[in-house]
Amino acid sequence: MRQLFKYTVLLFTFVFLQQTGIAQTSTNPPKEFVLNNGKTIQLNDLKGKVVLLDFWYRGCLPCLKATPVLMKLQEEFKNDLVIIGINDRDDKEDISDYYAYKKNIHYFSTYKTETDISKILKINAFPTFIIINQKGEIAKTEIGFDKGNIRKTIKKLIKENKS
Repeated sequence: MRQLFKYTVLLFTFVFLQQTGIAQTSTNPPKEFVLNNGKTIQLNDLKGKVVLLDFWYRGCLPCLKATPVLMKLQEEFKNDLVIIGINDRDDKEDISDYYAYKKNIHYFSTYKTETDISKILKINAFPTFIIINQKGEIAKTEIGFDKGNIRKTIKKLIKENKS
């Protein structure tokens, strides 16, 4: 009976991890992003900087709570970090309303396009953060918001690059 219970817990854990996207994230980040202002930013143009992709949507409370912390991280590491907020669930108008309400958000943002980045990277849980190193490679995927882990990873990548 105990053995059956252990296998059941293991099975549910595996199913949960599959649904949240932990085991599914692609190793290749997108090459370009269409920003809310209509401009396109190329990942190659950001080489030499740490890039933080923030997958969020308006109905996700932890996503919204992360915004002011991300703004502080952007300010703290302004010369070494680029943050791109990716929301391909909400309409452009909803995102624009949110940014108008929040004001002073000093990082790039994308919206729903024909190529949903979340689907390409198989993002199924929000918020999800993908941290890309200075070479353009995915260094870490963080599901859920843990300010300490994200900051620690960014700081480590910056330090390694300067050594």
